[in-house]
Amino acid sequence: MRSLKKYLITAAIGLLMVGAIIWSKDLFAQTEPVTIFHILCDAFFAAGVVIFAAGGLVFSSNEGTFDIFVYGISSFVDMFRKKSQKKYNTFYDYRESREDLKLPFGFLMLTGAVFIAVSLVMLYLYHNYK
Repeated sequence: MRSLKKYLITAAIGLLMVGAIIWSKDLFAQTEPVTIFHILCDAFFAAGVVIFAAGGLVFSSNEGTFDIFVYGISSFVDMFRKKSQKKYNTFYDYRESREDLKLPFGFLMLTGAVFIAVSLVMLYLYHNYK
């Protein structure tokens, strides 16, 4: 149930993004089916790409892409603190402590891929309705 909750929350956020785009494009005032499919395709694609990209950022963070920047900035800030107690003596110590802090990202990428798939269906309908 806990795993399903992540998917549902991510899907709800994606649907809110879709709703905001639909509202900004004034979908409900449109009468042409081609225009409706166009707006729906854009809305689902934009939401899907944002969610999928968020999953990609979490994946790259888990792999240590940003570790050197975080360690460098925290070491730099520690230089200016009084009574600074360094949490990590070396970058290796920092990397070892980060091994246990990996975040799940699959649910973001899967939900984003579903939104992109829906946008591809809308694109197919858009091109075949003409």
